[in-house]
Amino acid sequence: MKKLGFLFMFIGIVLIAIFMFTDIQITFNSWLIGFIISLLVSFAGMVLLILHLAKEIKEEKRLK
Repeated sequence: MKKLGFLFMFIGIVLIAIFMFTDIQITFNSWLIGFIISLLVSFAGMVLLILHLAKEIKEEKRLK
């Protein structure tokens, strides 16, 4: 789950960079949809990493 979270965050960040810093000739609506999708992909990666962190903390407390 940790690798998948990092992968989602990386893909989302790359998509955000593409939509923010390149000069793509698309309509504003298309740009907005792509930007929101890239934010959602990054957010999904962050959620997966937070869940992984919570599992690790729970496991560490259980071992103590």
